[in-house]
Amino acid sequence: MIPLVEPAPAPDLLARLERVGGLDRRTAERLAAEVLACFAEAPEAFVARRHGELQGEGLTNDAIFARIAAELPARRFTSPLLTARQLRRIVYG
Repeated sequence: MIPLVEPAPAPDLLARLERVGGLDRRTAERLAAEVLACFAEAPEAFVARRHGELQGEGLTNDAIFARIAAELPARRFTSPLLTARQLRRIVYG
């Protein structure tokens, strides 16, 4: 199996981070890599992770699934609108 290699951030993105954020190249590269990794998360992985985080905050499943459903459209991946039942199936199978 060939290991997956994360693509390097685009040079224009790095230049923009350096210019706008006043960052040096190495810091811009780390920041861009972190942001891209965050938004590369698959919808199922995001739902499972957020469920665990929100459950840890003591929220009920009804509140958790409502919050996750509201957060999904703001994510980088394209996700259909998911019902609470579909969200439950991702978490619990």
